[in-house]
Amino acid sequence: MSTSSDKQSVLIVEDSRTYAETLRRRISRHLAFNVLVAPTLAAARHLLDEHGDSVFAAVLDLNLPDAPNGEVVDLVLSHGISVVVLTSTQDEATRQAALAKNILDYVVKESLNDLDYIVQLLRRIELNQRTELLLVDDSPTSRYQLRQYLTPHKYRVHEAGSGSEALTCFESHPDIRLVITDNQMPGMDGFELVTELRKRVSKERLAIIGVSAESGGALSARFLKRGANDFLVKPFSQEEFVCRVGQNVELVDLVREISARADRDYLTGAYNRHYLLEIGEKYFENARRNHLELVIAMIDVDFLRGINDTYGHEAGDEVLRQIAAELGRALRRTDVIARYDAEQFCVIAVNAGETCVETFERLRERIAALEVKYAGNVIRATVSIGVTQRLDESLAGTLRHAEALVQKAKRDGRDRVIVAQAEPISSASESGVAT
Repeated sequence: MSTSSDKQSVLIVEDSRTYAETLRRRISRHLAFNVLVAPTLAAARHLLDEHGDSVFAAVLDLNLPDAPNGEVVDLVLSHGISVVVLTSTQDEATRQAALAKNILDYVVKESLNDLDYIVQLLRRIELNQRTELLLVDDSPTSRYQLRQYLTPHKYRVHEAGSGSEALTCFESHPDIRLVITDNQMPGMDGFELVTELRKRVSKERLAIIGVSAESGGALSARFLKRGANDFLVKPFSQEEFVCRVGQNVELVDLVREISARADRDYLTGAYNRHYLLEIGEKYFENARRNHLELVIAMIDVDFLRGINDTYGHEAGDEVLRQIAAELGRALRRTDVIARYDAEQFCVIAVNAGETCVETFERLRERIAALEVKYAGNVIRATVSIGVTQRLDESLAGTLRHAEALVQKAKRDGRDRVIVAQAEPISSASESGVAT
């Protein structure tokens, strides 16, 4: 039997070979899943016995030769697997019966567009496994019902019974993408919670859906004016609820993706210079005020122009990409790694400790050992690194100091690290900076 650490799988149970194969190809082309296919209930049961632990979602035909009444749905749901139901008929009674089983969705096989919809749905479910939501309601019954609606969609769901609990939960889980809050709660109500959350994070980073049993435009307008993204009136259907949740999460994800692209260098995937200077100013001021240890390293690729002249600029681009990847592997996730110039990277690290010298020396060795393969050639490159632990009067001055150390490393023969150790910070108070 597969283990949960295996690559995730999608199970297709469909007696039409043509439809099953077309869907399998579409999923394999666009998503990084194993795809298991069974034409009957018996074959599906066998696959679940062998691979059930790796299957996270299934696409199931309601009418199979050995299961004409949707028995396969109950079988797969019993394994805790999220289910998309397929059918060839527009039968509302059948649809309602399937939805009552708490499935993901119900799809009528009408055109190839349905396949695209299924692929998009599976992609969303896969992403949801890393997407955190927060349910806020003083009624445990209401929270339980909403959690049941969300369970097939694989969200990571947190709960809070009051506005104050919600704020505490949000502080503990800053990656929460969506808050769903009832209005009428003792103490801090939904309106106040939305106001407090918006003091902490913008609409672009966190979506909020207000919920109330009271209808009327005035109530929804109050929620939206306080900063909510959406509003729902109880009672609502499971379909409407999960659609609203999905739409709001996708919007936040889209904005985050656009923002991330704006902060990244298109070639290497490292942060760009603009982002480095923006975040670097915040780090620098924190270091000045709180005497944090700030390390800035400038990394210059030796003889990159020579590589471009010998092998072509695309080869030089590949060298830069692989060096950037090595920086990401060698340094901490909290370190800011940016492409500073055509041939330079810059690293900003906070509280790197006394081992930072050894860290950059190992980094130099790792880059020197890289074999960049391009167009049948094996290209090697080295870097000169200047590391400063001394704070200048400004971030710009500290960056210039790191660049000067790089230039010294290049004059001394390249492929080396030069470090300026930290000195006691005495100029902070003298220059009027708070300590």
